[in-house]
Amino acid sequence: MLRYSKFLPLVAIALVGAAILGAPAQARAEFRLSLQEAGVNGGAITQVATGGDFTPLQFSGTYGDFSVTFFGATSTNGASLSDIMSSTTTIVNLNGSSRTLTMYVSQTNFTLPTGPKLNVESGQSGTLTSGTVVLANQFQAYADAGNSINGIGGFTNGAQTATQTGSTFDTGSANGLFTRGSGGYSLTTVSTLNLSGGAILNLSNHENVTPVPVPAGVVLAISGLPFLGIGAWLRRRKVKVQVS
Repeated sequence: MLRYSKFLPLVAIALVGAAILGAPAQARAEFRLSLQEAGVNGGAITQVATGGDFTPLQFSGTYGDFSVTFFGATSTNGASLSDIMSSTTTIVNLNGSSRTLTMYVSQTNFTLPTGPKLNVESGQSGTLTSGTVVLANQFQAYADAGNSINGIGGFTNGAQTATQTGSTFDTGSANGLFTRGSGGYSLTTVSTLNLSGGAILNLSNHENVTPVPVPAGVVLAISGLPFLGIGAWLRRRKVKVQVS
Protein backbone atom coordinates (compact mmCIF):
# COMPACT_ATOMS: atom_id res chain seq x y z
CA MET A 1 0.00 0.00 0.00
CA LEU A 2 1.44 3.37 -0.97
CA ARG A 3 1.94 5.94 1.75
CA TYR A 4 0.20 9.34 1.48
CA SER A 5 3.55 11.08 2.00
CA LYS A 6 4.65 9.94 -1.46
CA PHE A 7 1.78 11.88 -3.02
CA LEU A 8 2.43 15.16 -1.19
CA PRO A 9 5.23 16.44 -3.51
CA LEU A 10 3.06 15.66 -6.54
CA VAL A 11 0.09 17.48 -5.02
CA ALA A 12 2.25 20.51 -4.24
CA ILE A 13 3.57 20.64 -7.81
CA ALA A 14 0.04 20.36 -9.18
CA LEU A 15 -1.21 23.19 -6.94
CA VAL A 16 1.66 25.48 -7.94
CA GLY A 17 1.05 24.74 -11.62
CA ALA A 18 -2.66 25.46 -11.26
CA ALA A 19 -1.91 28.74 -9.49
CA ILE A 20 0.42 29.81 -12.28
CA LEU A 21 -2.05 28.88 -14.98
CA GLY A 22 -4.91 30.56 -13.15
CA ALA A 23 -3.06 33.79 -12.39
CA PRO A 24 -3.92 36.79 -14.57
CA ALA A 25 -1.37 37.53 -17.29
CA GLN A 26 0.92 40.44 -16.52
CA ALA A 27 0.81 43.15 -19.16
CA ARG A 28 4.27 43.85 -20.54
CA ALA A 29 5.21 47.48 -20.96
CA GLU A 30 6.46 48.23 -24.45
CA PHE A 31 8.08 51.30 -25.94
CA ARG A 32 8.30 51.31 -29.74
CA LEU A 33 9.64 53.44 -32.57
CA SER A 34 8.17 52.84 -36.02
CA LEU A 35 8.48 54.30 -39.52
CA GLN A 36 6.17 54.24 -42.51
CA GLU A 37 6.47 55.24 -46.18
CA ALA A 38 4.15 54.45 -49.08
CA GLY A 39 5.60 51.62 -51.18
CA VAL A 40 8.04 50.47 -48.47
CA ASN A 41 7.18 47.16 -46.75
CA GLY A 42 3.81 47.37 -48.43
CA GLY A 43 3.18 50.71 -46.74
CA ALA A 44 3.00 49.01 -43.34
CA ILE A 45 3.97 50.68 -40.07
CA THR A 46 7.38 49.10 -39.47
CA GLN A 47 9.01 48.74 -36.06
CA VAL A 48 12.62 49.94 -36.01
CA ALA A 49 13.33 49.90 -32.25
CA THR A 50 11.58 48.51 -29.17
CA GLY A 51 12.09 48.23 -25.43
CA GLY A 52 10.12 47.91 -22.21
CA ASP A 53 9.51 49.53 -18.85
CA PHE A 54 10.00 53.13 -19.97
CA THR A 55 13.55 52.75 -21.23
CA PRO A 56 15.12 55.15 -23.78
CA LEU A 57 15.09 54.10 -27.44
CA GLN A 58 17.16 55.10 -30.47
CA PHE A 59 17.30 54.29 -34.18
CA SER A 60 19.66 55.41 -36.95
CA GLY A 61 19.59 54.10 -40.50
CA THR A 62 18.02 54.25 -43.93
CA TYR A 63 14.33 53.56 -44.35
CA GLY A 64 12.97 53.69 -47.89
CA ASP A 65 13.85 57.06 -49.39
CA PHE A 66 15.00 58.54 -46.08
CA SER A 67 18.17 58.69 -44.05
CA VAL A 68 17.35 58.99 -40.34
CA THR A 69 20.05 59.89 -37.82
CA PHE A 70 19.41 59.46 -34.11
CA PHE A 71 15.66 59.04 -33.90
CA GLY A 72 15.55 58.91 -30.09
CA ALA A 73 12.74 58.87 -27.53
CA THR A 74 12.07 58.69 -23.79
CA SER A 75 8.93 58.02 -21.76
CA THR A 76 7.97 58.70 -18.13
CA ASN A 77 5.21 57.27 -15.92
CA GLY A 78 4.67 59.72 -13.05
CA ALA A 79 1.99 60.83 -10.60
CA SER A 80 2.22 64.49 -11.61
CA LEU A 81 3.46 64.03 -15.20
CA SER A 82 3.54 61.16 -17.68
CA ASP A 83 4.97 61.79 -21.14
CA ILE A 84 6.66 60.63 -24.29
CA MET A 85 9.29 62.84 -25.90
CA SER A 86 11.30 62.33 -29.07
CA SER A 87 13.84 64.13 -31.22
CA THR A 88 15.65 63.32 -34.44
CA THR A 89 19.00 64.88 -35.26
CA THR A 90 18.72 64.65 -39.06
CA ILE A 91 16.09 63.46 -41.54
CA VAL A 92 17.08 63.55 -45.24
CA ASN A 93 14.91 62.81 -48.26
CA LEU A 94 17.39 60.95 -50.47
CA ASN A 95 15.00 60.99 -53.42
CA GLY A 96 14.93 63.81 -55.96
CA SER A 97 11.13 64.02 -55.69
CA SER A 98 8.75 64.78 -52.82
CA ARG A 99 8.32 61.86 -50.39
CA THR A 100 6.47 61.39 -47.07
CA LEU A 101 7.91 59.72 -43.97
CA THR A 102 5.61 59.02 -41.01
CA MET A 103 7.25 58.53 -37.61
CA TYR A 104 5.51 56.78 -34.69
CA VAL A 105 6.49 56.84 -31.02
CA SER A 106 4.31 54.68 -28.76
CA GLN A 107 4.42 53.50 -25.13
CA THR A 108 1.95 51.14 -23.42
CA ASN A 109 1.11 50.52 -19.74
CA PHE A 110 1.00 54.04 -18.37
CA THR A 111 -0.66 53.81 -14.93
CA LEU A 112 -0.27 57.42 -13.79
CA PRO A 113 -1.60 60.03 -13.20
CA THR A 114 -4.60 58.35 -11.60
CA GLY A 115 -7.32 60.42 -13.29
CA PRO A 116 -9.92 59.49 -14.37
CA LYS A 117 -9.78 62.84 -16.21
CA LEU A 118 -6.33 63.79 -17.53
CA ASN A 119 -5.07 66.81 -19.45
CA VAL A 120 -3.12 65.98 -22.62
CA GLU A 121 -0.80 68.66 -24.06
CA SER A 122 1.21 68.13 -27.24
CA GLY A 123 3.37 69.91 -29.80
CA GLN A 124 6.17 69.65 -32.34
CA SER A 125 8.93 71.91 -33.65
CA GLY A 126 11.99 71.69 -35.87
CA THR A 127 14.49 73.34 -38.16
CA LEU A 128 14.57 73.02 -41.94
CA THR A 129 18.16 73.03 -43.26
CA SER A 130 17.24 72.82 -46.94
CA GLY A 131 14.21 72.20 -49.16
CA THR A 132 10.60 72.42 -47.99
CA VAL A 133 8.27 70.54 -45.64
CA VAL A 134 4.48 70.51 -45.67
CA LEU A 135 3.22 72.31 -42.56
CA ALA A 136 -0.46 71.23 -42.60
CA ASN A 137 -1.46 68.33 -40.31
CA GLN A 138 2.17 67.65 -39.50
CA PHE A 139 1.75 66.21 -35.99
CA GLN A 140 -0.86 64.37 -33.94
CA ALA A 141 -0.91 62.98 -30.38
CA TYR A 142 -3.11 60.15 -29.09
CA ALA A 143 -4.06 58.55 -25.76
CA ASP A 144 -5.68 55.12 -25.78
CA ALA A 145 -7.63 53.72 -22.81
CA GLY A 146 -7.39 50.34 -24.55
CA ASN A 147 -3.60 50.37 -23.92
CA SER A 148 -2.72 49.45 -27.52
CA ILE A 149 0.73 49.96 -29.07
CA ASN A 150 0.41 52.60 -31.81
CA GLY A 151 -3.06 53.18 -30.38
CA ILE A 152 -4.40 55.80 -32.76
CA GLY A 153 -8.04 54.81 -32.39
CA GLY A 154 -8.59 56.48 -29.03
CA PHE A 155 -8.50 60.07 -27.80
CA THR A 156 -6.58 62.64 -29.84
CA ASN A 157 -5.79 66.34 -29.62
CA GLY A 158 -6.39 66.45 -33.36
CA ALA A 159 -4.02 67.13 -36.24
CA GLN A 160 -1.65 70.04 -35.52
CA THR A 161 -0.40 72.34 -38.26
CA ALA A 162 2.98 74.06 -37.98
CA THR A 163 3.83 77.69 -38.69
CA GLN A 164 7.20 78.44 -40.29
CA THR A 165 9.36 81.44 -39.45
CA GLY A 166 12.61 81.50 -41.38
CA SER A 167 14.08 78.03 -41.11
CA THR A 168 12.12 77.01 -37.99
CA PHE A 169 8.63 75.55 -37.76
CA ASP A 170 6.40 75.03 -34.72
CA THR A 171 2.90 73.66 -34.15
CA GLY A 172 2.46 75.37 -30.79
CA SER A 173 0.53 73.52 -28.06
CA ALA A 174 -2.74 71.64 -28.31
CA ASN A 175 -4.71 70.60 -25.21
CA GLY A 176 -7.53 68.15 -24.55
CA LEU A 177 -9.19 66.07 -21.81
CA PHE A 178 -8.69 62.31 -21.87
CA THR A 179 -10.66 59.86 -19.71
CA ARG A 180 -8.56 56.86 -18.79
CA GLY A 181 -10.00 53.54 -17.67
CA SER A 182 -9.21 51.48 -14.59
CA GLY A 183 -6.27 49.74 -16.29
CA GLY A 184 -3.21 50.98 -18.13
CA TYR A 185 -3.28 53.30 -21.12
CA SER A 186 -0.96 54.07 -24.02
CA LEU A 187 0.41 57.27 -25.54
CA THR A 188 1.36 57.64 -29.21
CA THR A 189 2.71 60.52 -31.28
CA VAL A 190 2.66 60.61 -35.08
CA SER A 191 4.82 62.96 -37.20
CA THR A 192 3.92 63.13 -40.90
CA LEU A 193 6.78 64.69 -42.85
CA ASN A 194 6.21 65.46 -46.51
CA LEU A 195 9.65 66.62 -47.70
CA SER A 196 10.69 67.98 -51.07
CA GLY A 197 13.47 66.15 -52.94
CA GLY A 198 16.76 66.43 -51.06
CA ALA A 199 15.20 68.28 -48.10
CA ILE A 200 16.92 68.08 -44.70
CA LEU A 201 15.47 68.87 -41.27
CA ASN A 202 15.66 68.08 -37.57
CA LEU A 203 12.71 67.53 -35.30
CA SER A 204 11.46 67.30 -31.71
CA ASN A 205 8.02 66.67 -30.21
CA HIS A 206 6.25 65.73 -26.99
CA GLU A 207 3.01 64.56 -25.42
CA ASN A 208 2.46 65.48 -21.74
CA VAL A 209 -0.25 64.04 -19.49
CA THR A 210 -1.07 65.77 -16.19
CA PRO A 211 -3.87 65.54 -13.58
CA VAL A 212 -6.86 67.82 -14.02
CA PRO A 213 -6.86 70.35 -11.12
CA VAL A 214 -9.70 69.94 -8.63
CA PRO A 215 -12.01 73.02 -8.64
CA ALA A 216 -11.60 75.29 -5.61
CA GLY A 217 -15.23 74.73 -4.53
CA VAL A 218 -14.68 70.99 -4.37
CA VAL A 219 -11.51 71.47 -2.32
CA LEU A 220 -13.42 73.59 0.22
CA ALA A 221 -16.20 71.02 0.41
CA ILE A 222 -13.74 68.21 1.01
CA SER A 223 -11.67 70.20 3.52
CA GLY A 224 -14.55 70.43 5.98
CA LEU A 225 -14.85 74.24 6.05
CA PRO A 226 -18.65 74.08 5.59
CA PHE A 227 -18.85 71.90 8.72
CA LEU A 228 -16.88 74.53 10.66
CA GLY A 229 -19.54 77.04 9.70
CA ILE A 230 -22.30 74.72 10.92
CA GLY A 231 -20.40 74.19 14.19
CA ALA A 232 -20.13 77.94 14.77
CA TRP A 233 -23.88 78.38 14.11
CA LEU A 234 -24.72 75.62 16.60
CA ARG A 235 -22.51 77.24 19.27
CA ARG A 236 -24.20 80.61 18.77
CA ARG A 237 -27.65 78.97 18.98
CA LYS A 238 -26.65 77.20 22.21
CA VAL A 239 -25.60 80.49 23.80
CA LYS A 240 -28.86 82.13 22.69
CA VAL A 241 -30.92 79.37 24.31
CA GLN A 242 -28.99 79.63 27.59
CA VAL A 243 -29.46 83.41 27.72
CA SER A 244 -33.21 83.18 27.14
